[in-house]
Amino acid sequence: MSTGSLSPATYPTDAITVCCDRCRRVGRYKRRTLVQRYGTDAAMPDVLNEITACERNDRLSVERCEAYYAELRALL
Repeated sequence: MSTGSLSPATYPTDAITVCCDRCRRVGRYKRRTLVQRYGTDAAMPDVLNEITACERNDRLSVERCEAYYAELRALL
């Protein structure tokens, strides 16, 4: 089911980098690994929440986790 979001299968690069400047996190994943783990139709925002599993994700304050996909931010 399409949600309008990228999925692991449609992500534009084979290497997927997750960063969070607030948490100082950097992680690199292979696209095929994320496809196997989350499926071809998973929305990348949902995958990001699963990957980070950050304790800050539950916060409603300004200290919320700021995880992002580095390759996508570079396109902005």
